[in-house]
Amino acid sequence: MTRIPRWPALALLLLAAAWCAACAREAGAPEAPPSARPAATGTSAAATIGPATPTPASAASVTLTAVGDVSLARELVPRMEQTGAGYPFALVAPLLSGDIVLANLEGALTDRGEPWPKSYNFRTPPRFADALRLGHVSVVSLANNHILDYGAVGLADTIDALDADGIAHAGAGPNALGARLPAIVEANGLRVAVLGYVATPDEGGGFSVRQWAPGVDAPGVAIGAPDAIAADVRAARAVADFVVVAVHAGDEYRPAPNATQRALAEAALAAGADAYIGAHAHMPQPVEQRGSQLIAWGLGNFVFDLDSVDLANIPEPRVSPVLTLTLTKGAGVTAYRVDAVTQDAGEDRPRPATPDEAAVLQALVAP
Repeated sequence: MTRIPRWPALALLLLAAAWCAACAREAGAPEAPPSARPAATGTSAAATIGPATPTPASAASVTLTAVGDVSLARELVPRMEQTGAGYPFALVAPLLSGDIVLANLEGALTDRGEPWPKSYNFRTPPRFADALRLGHVSVVSLANNHILDYGAVGLADTIDALDADGIAHAGAGPNALGARLPAIVEANGLRVAVLGYVATPDEGGGFSVRQWAPGVDAPGVAIGAPDAIAADVRAARAVADFVVVAVHAGDEYRPAPNATQRALAEAALAAGADAYIGAHAHMPQPVEQRGSQLIAWGLGNFVFDLDSVDLANIPEPRVSPVLTLTLTKGAGVTAYRVDAVTQDAGEDRPRPATPDEAAVLQALVAP
């Protein structure tokens, strides 16, 4: 059973204490370097990449399923108004089978605010936060280039809507500490810390996500930088069994990671993160295992109403991965699998991929 701890004040104290402990440990040897853990394994198949060798029944483990960009905006709003909040995930919910399910929430859950001066602005009425719960999503990253599309009030409404539905969140908050504070989700007696960051390129219209950097008393998103990610990972390891870093970065419509993604992933793994999970490019990017750690460079779109630009730049079949990791205490990522879904542009939601479509995804995510 997944549980979201209700401990905002305690979490702040734990993080501050962990931060100090992590800094102190830098002077000595690491407690359990990732290179000392058993290697993860994975195999390939037409519809699914993985699963790997099963984890021994005696080992304490938790499964985490991760998907890419989830935008409940545009035509998804009238579709949910007509058929209910379950519409976006209805065809693929069985694939979201992990003890914990992570997504990138691309856009604000709000009816208020003014659109930020930028090319695209996404928002969804907050009552449709229930779509995430019905889709089995238990934690979201808010660190992306759309979460403040309707300003500070839109972010506040989003956090309120998620809290009301019991969905954990990371990567944005009312101040700098809140934006960098991990979401800690419990399942099977284990704690998974999720950290969220954004490091998208500046947009052609002049918008830079750095405009949304938080202050001591100002809301914003956690801006991805190697030093910040490394410090936060070390602190999170002191309060959780596993650390997953979700980063919104990369070049749109490109199937390979850029230099920014590589620098942030290397910092996260070197600091002890179990997994780096990317989004933003709208295209699937490779999945790489490195011993007991895993990098998913980019999971592409998951729920997204594709516009004419998307349709012109994402080749058919528009496939996306559903990544499921097995995290085992003391051993990191011990198994993973990738299931394939296809973006149905006519229905504005994903459906399970056919075997031929899954073969296309397999080629895209192969390192």
